[in-house]
Amino acid sequence: MEFSLSITANINSHEGNFSREIELRSPLTFIVGPNGSGKTHLLKGLKESFNSYTNKKVRFISAGRLGPLERYRSNYDQYDRSGEADNATHGYKSNSEYRHKIETINGDLHTLSVRTDILIKVRERLQKLFKRNIEIDWDAGELKVSFSRLDNCNSHYSSGREASGLLHLVGILSALYDDEVGVLLIDEPEVSLHPQLQAFLLKEITRVAGIPREDGYKKIIVMATHSTEMIKISKTDDLLSFIFCNDLKEDPIQIPKDAGELRNKHVKSLVARLGQEHKLALFSRTPLLVEGPSDVIICNTLSDKLYLNLEAAGSQILPINGKEAMPETVKLFRLMGKTPAVLVDADCFADGINLINAYFSDNKIRNKADDLVSEQGPENILEMANGIYNKLCSLVDKNWDNIEGTAKHHPYFTLLRDEQLNKKRSALCTVFTSENLDDEWEKLKKRLTALFKIFDEMGLFILKKGAIESYYHDNNAITDKVEDAITDKIKDAVTESEYILSSSEELESRYQDIIKCLKYASNSEPIDESRAIRDELLSFISPIHAHYAEGEENLDTLGRQSSIFHSRINEEGKLEVSIASKVLDVTGFPIVLSKDDDVRKVINQKLGIE
Repeated sequence: MEFSLSITANINSHEGNFSREIELRSPLTFIVGPNGSGKTHLLKGLKESFNSYTNKKVRFISAGRLGPLERYRSNYDQYDRSGEADNATHGYKSNSEYRHKIETINGDLHTLSVRTDILIKVRERLQKLFKRNIEIDWDAGELKVSFSRLDNCNSHYSSGREASGLLHLVGILSALYDDEVGVLLIDEPEVSLHPQLQAFLLKEITRVAGIPREDGYKKIIVMATHSTEMIKISKTDDLLSFIFCNDLKEDPIQIPKDAGELRNKHVKSLVARLGQEHKLALFSRTPLLVEGPSDVIICNTLSDKLYLNLEAAGSQILPINGKEAMPETVKLFRLMGKTPAVLVDADCFADGINLINAYFSDNKIRNKADDLVSEQGPENILEMANGIYNKLCSLVDKNWDNIEGTAKHHPYFTLLRDEQLNKKRSALCTVFTSENLDDEWEKLKKRLTALFKIFDEMGLFILKKGAIESYYHDNNAITDKVEDAITDKIKDAVTESEYILSSSEELESRYQDIIKCLKYASNSEPIDESRAIRDELLSFISPIHAHYAEGEENLDTLGRQSSIFHSRINEEGKLEVSIASKVLDVTGFPIVLSKDDDVRKVINQKLGIE
């Protein structure tokens, strides 16, 4: 057997039956993607196909592998079942014959019952690493598993009382060491495991992964995971072992083996220093790429303050630590089937349009932008961007005097030794922030505004004021990205984040450019329980108000009953509606209505709905 292997997953799902072609590039493959993207279906669909590649067993382990134990561990009806944990069993002796087909932990516990050598391997790790011992027994033909603590001689207890994490570990280790298994498919190996235990398990998985042979227990391992602890990335080529799922009805995506982005030195550097924060971006649909850690702090703070739910919406902020890696990183994420958004300083346009060229190198993105550009005159987005950039350079060369008075006060003006770059950067920001410009610069402003509006709609956000520090409430400083400056930038960002969280000012105006980017990345409507209850409230109060307006006083039997709204005639003779819920985050109650009030209008006003 040699890699790569072309294999077909035959998927039987609620969306229909279909097949997916994938390529296994190594003995260990990771399937990642958001919930509902088809990872489990893909994993199970591979099960039968692997039979043609190995004479050994193909084992699938479900994410719900502890399911059989829950009837001993959980109160699933009105009765207290806490005493039943001691009676936990794991199937009959006959189950051992088809243990490899059982998708729960029972299959792996039966392996321990018939394979003393595997039991010894698992037991040794439990004893030395976790101070636990495991015993396998038969009771009236039923498999019973018990544990004991080595640091407590009197603690002998049933598997029904063992911690979920340790049970998960025992089951997966049993499958890993089973030499009868040539292919192991694991759905969410991280379930119930704390991060350090996940790290240990990944090491064991990595050690066991290999080409299955008759004289060993190496095996092909494919696993679907949501955990950054359960993926291994130390170099760009490791990304070739990833399968990215976005939707059950879409083909899974793999980075081409010959992708030039994997050879880019900036991308290599980024991958080499991937932390947990960075790896989270691999699980998102729309990663938000920013330049540095200060951008992350401010973006996260604004997202929290405005309740934008970035992560829940499928986004993740990823600091690239410099603009140099941004173009190739954008391309790399698109190869994963993702739609990255970008937030960068103004110098990413003022210094040249490499990022713009890279961002619109994707045909789908470029075509959408070209459709918008057609309304402006140029033939395409790159022609428009290049023409406007050249005009900026020309005006800096020929008309600098007309903007110098304002531009020289921008922090960009003295940032670098390169005077021409300083001029272009400060001129660009001045154009966007100044109201009194001569005709030539004003024309450029209109063209830049139109161009940046298209950028925004395509997910490319350039900070018009310069850098993120230019938006701070008491600081307009921009520093170069040297090491000591980075520390200062982070301190300033922390201070600004504290201000944002405690501020009562209207943030939309001050941080407009940043918030626009965050709303794009979140790609979801804000949670607004006031709007959510409006229809319920109107259906409750409208018939009551109709009778009230006709002069009826006994309203108790009118309208439909509601568990959360109550109405009464108050002391002033007006109809008053109150809310009884303690969980809904709404304001405006009680709502008081007169006989001639427009019910819908008053309710919208009280609930703050425009």
